[in-house]
Amino acid sequence: MNFKELCKKYAADINGEYQEYDDTQSVIIVPLSEGRFQTITGHITKNEEYSRDVVRLKTKVCELSDDIPFREILTESAGYPYAKFTVEDGFLKVEAIAFLSNLNEEVIKEMIMEIARHADDWELKITGKDIH
Repeated sequence: MNFKELCKKYAADINGEYQEYDDTQSVIIVPLSEGRFQTITGHITKNEEYSRDVVRLKTKVCELSDDIPFREILTESAGYPYAKFTVEDGFLKVEAIAFLSNLNEEVIKEMIMEIARHADDWELKITGKDIH
């Protein structure tokens, strides 16, 4: 499976935008309801422990602040099949990670949409805006 080509085609299928940064990183701007968007980055990296390629999809929710309801976020996220919340570079993010060899096109599409929707939902709840 060609991950970059899949992301490019999927972006076109959902009327989103696709940008390629380099051989291992792509960006999909995912359109959501009410004119909102979420920017998803896709990275392929080598997991050293297992010597396998990993797909990491992630998106920003908001900058870290004392107003973030972490208990509520973590409680709700227990029901998400792919998405998990992380803290990175001063931001609350949502990401999904899996070994590339375990994925097919449909699962990657599901992962992209799940993290886009959940990140956008929490971005709106926390900030009241469409930032990322």
